Amino acid sequence: MTIASKFKISPGQRSPGRGAASAKYRGSARASRMALAAAIARATHSRYDSPLVFDDTLAFDMLFGHWRWIVANRFLDWLVLRKLLGIMRPVYGQVVARARFSEDALHAAIARGVRQYVIVGAGLDTFALRQPGLVDRLTVFELDHPASQNLKRKLIQRIGVVPRNLKFVEADFERESVGEALQKSCFDPAEPCFLSWLGTTFYLTEAATLATLRSIANCAAPGSELVFDFCVTEESLGPHDRAELAALKRLAARRGEPFVSSFLPAQLAERISGLGLELIEHASPDLLERRYFANRGDGFRPSHFAWLAHVKVPLRHPGQSQPRRRFDAPQ
Repeated sequence: MTIASKFKISPGQRSPGRGAASAKYRGSARASRMALAAAIARATHSRYDSPLVFDDTLAFDMLFGHWRWIVANRFLDWLVLRKLLGIMRPVYGQVVARARFSEDALHAAIARGVRQYVIVGAGLDTFALRQPGLVDRLTVFELDHPASQNLKRKLIQRIGVVPRNLKFVEADFERESVGEALQKSCFDPAEPCFLSWLGTTFYLTEAATLATLRSIANCAAPGSELVFDFCVTEESLGPHDRAELAALKRLAARRGEPFVSSFLPAQLAERISGLGLELIEHASPDLLERRYFANRGDGFRPSHFAWLAHVKVPLRHPGQSQPRRRFDAPQ
């Protein structure tokens, strides 16, 4: 299945040519190609880069097919991922940077007492598998298509058993919102949660992205937080970064998952406010590079076309009425 099939998008919201790709993968036993690409990025980084920005010790166990064979061999990894596909290197930097940023914010939320973590479009994420110490402190809800979850269950067998705090929540976002999917689980909408939504908005229309943010604002309790990433407009980039983004867009389109939307950070901040969310931080590629990639000698860096947004559902002031959290479908 494709990323497009993960989210509730009407036919009028699709970009030209996406219908055939969605039909091709919907219901298949394969994870999204981009979810696999993200796992490849985390695996090759953890195995061969130093120093590490983000150490996903189990990413390699999520690989399958020829990619597992390639990443297992240092020379093949260098030849394919760092030479032939060298254009993807900054993208891999962005993947590990967004994972580090999101999990840093998550651990801060856990320290404040948050006990629910929702991964929207979880793909091949391994957080719940890497955190045995949180089994009794945090419930992890992975929202994804049943076909992707079936594949992931098989891959987890390489590692061991599914942790008891990991809840697979089947979700077909073409037909239901985030809130409606969570309603089928033991998720408590009255309690704050932390949500991550990574590597997805690039492939959705602006309307679909904002609809998902609205759904999250409606179903998450005050104090809940969300981290998501987004693509900036080509016009906002310099010549080199614009060329890098154009090349990546061509590659993504050939793989059946073209980039669809982009935002200016300031304009997105205004839209977020209108949806009932409050911006905590916009993390630019420059900020991520200073925070996580300083003093490297290998030139590894994040792509400059992708930003991160850290937002929250505002707390209510004393005496202010508390609206009942809703499992509304996006408007």
